[in-house]
Amino acid sequence: MSNNKIKLAIASAYSAILNVVFVTAITIWAELYVPLKDWLKSVSGHHWTTKSIFSVVLFALFLIIFYFTLSDNEKRIRNALRNLLVIVVLGVLALTLFFSAHHFGVF
Repeated sequence: MSNNKIKLAIASAYSAILNVVFVTAITIWAELYVPLKDWLKSVSGHHWTTKSIFSVVLFALFLIIFYFTLSDNEKRIRNALRNLLVIVVLGVLALTLFFSAHHFGVF
C-alpha cells in the first residue's frame, strides 16, 4: 500500500473516532439540555441535520489535520481500526443505554 493511502486510512480512522465521540456526546447532551437541542434546531431546522453538518465538517477538518501530522506506519492502521471499532461499540452501547433509560423514566 502506498504511503499516501496508509496516511489517509489512518487519518480517516482517527477522524471517525472523533466523530463517533462527538455525535454520541452531543446527542446525549442535547437530550438532557433543551437549550442545546433548540440551538441545534435553529441552525438548520432540525437538530439531526445540524449534527450531521457539524459531523461532516469535523471529519474533514480532522482528516486534514491527522493526514499531515500522523506517520504512515502500517502497524498504526491496525491500531487505528481496532480503536475505531471499540469506540463505535461503546458509542452504540452508550446511546442504547441512555435512550433505554430515558424511555423508562430514569432521566
